[in-house]
Amino acid sequence: MKKPLILALALGIVSVAGLAQASMITEWDQSGVTPAAPTNITNPGLTFDAYNYVFPGSLIDPITFDVAADGFMPSGWVKYGVGSGTFTNGAMTWKERDTQGPGLSIVNNDDVTGDNCIMSAGWNPDSTPDATQASDWWGVDLKQCSDPWQSSKRFKMVSYVVDGPADLTFKLDGSGQTDLYRILMKYGNHTGSRLTGFTMKLGFKDANGNFSEAAPGDGLAFALKNGTNHSNDAPTPSSMANQGDLDALMAHGLFGAPDKHHTSAGYFNPYVRANFGLLAGETFINTTGLAQVHRDLFGEWLPGDQMKGAMYFDDDGIIYTDNILMANCPGNFDEEAGQTGVATAECDQACADNLGCDAGWITYRESADVVDNGDGTYTIPPSVGTDVRAPIPVTAEQLAAWKADPNWAPGDIDDLANVNINAYLNISSTASSFTIRVTPTYDAAAAQAEPGTTSADQFVVSVDAPSTVIP
Repeated sequence: MKKPLILALALGIVSVAGLAQASMITEWDQSGVTPAAPTNITNPGLTFDAYNYVFPGSLIDPITFDVAADGFMPSGWVKYGVGSGTFTNGAMTWKERDTQGPGLSIVNNDDVTGDNCIMSAGWNPDSTPDATQASDWWGVDLKQCSDPWQSSKRFKMVSYVVDGPADLTFKLDGSGQTDLYRILMKYGNHTGSRLTGFTMKLGFKDANGNFSEAAPGDGLAFALKNGTNHSNDAPTPSSMANQGDLDALMAHGLFGAPDKHHTSAGYFNPYVRANFGLLAGETFINTTGLAQVHRDLFGEWLPGDQMKGAMYFDDDGIIYTDNILMANCPGNFDEEAGQTGVATAECDQACADNLGCDAGWITYRESADVVDNGDGTYTIPPSVGTDVRAPIPVTAEQLAAWKADPNWAPGDIDDLANVNINAYLNISSTASSFTIRVTPTYDAAAAQAEPGTTSADQFVVSVDAPSTVIP
């Protein structure tokens, strides 16, 4: 098996031929980054579905024209440590298909719009729309800022410790000419703790790896899409007026009304989007709290290892594509027990027989029934959400039908651990590099408890542990 890392080296730098002179980000500086072993090496028994198999000759780098001569199974979640100093505080992660290692790329002068962005690495999955065979399903064009909506454009960065920074350092050409970059980022809480927010800071690292926040006028600035810098003295709040310019949003499939990109409403609330409020200065972005619509249901931000459970319906028979959230477990959930039907240390046999949930399943839809239209499509009941009425209990008959139908499966609601961050960055520094530092935070005084729990800081890891403090 080839490691995807070998193939992906060309994705760290995007061709810059013909660009206008500007203070350009040339590449992600990976000198302080440690690649992790691919999942299929550390766990050879891990099985991947057919849609994640890379066929021989199907990966072609459009710059070098190098071809992956052998078929191989991608490595699933591959991680790079992006912490600084001694400890690994975070990681760059991706699930291989059209997104490839090293997970992040810099696009200068988008081939359609001329825009610049920091985004995921890989191929545009829509660049071969007329493919007729599996080996042609992969795109041939490197990802661009202007690629279609839902084409895996966001790089995914996660934090592993509370109050410990995770750093992304970028190399600059140092020309001093101003240029604007869009940040297309998904940020994940994998700290093992609840969080009340996070901070983002712009700055520089010295030769010893010590970070110092930039000062106004240093040539690093968070900005609006129109190029206007935010101000440290009068920070800009995120709002409907600057939506898309300054956001930290949870997945629309969980919360939110239909819009131009989403034809259906969010499962938990069909009207209100869950997000972190933001305040953006020139050199920092701070959160102002998690949306109440989320806190009323779950309290503060949950980590990836404490996810809520759900029942999903696979409407197209392709497990790789997003499945539809139909019901959720209001109690404790064990994904392994739910999928295997075998008891675990956390889920006894009765729980396993109940698809991994130790409480009665509920739905925020009008019902948990899916109607087969007989033409390969299904009618999904609309969401009624917490603003309309209380959740509806799932019946024993519905539960039995799920067990008998392979299109239904229990699983974690992974997106509860992630937020999509939209921001813009003006670069005019003459330095050779700069750093974006992201630090998760937990404010015990402001935290709200999840209904049914006794404490807002349930399963919060101490933020005073010395291992979380890095220069």
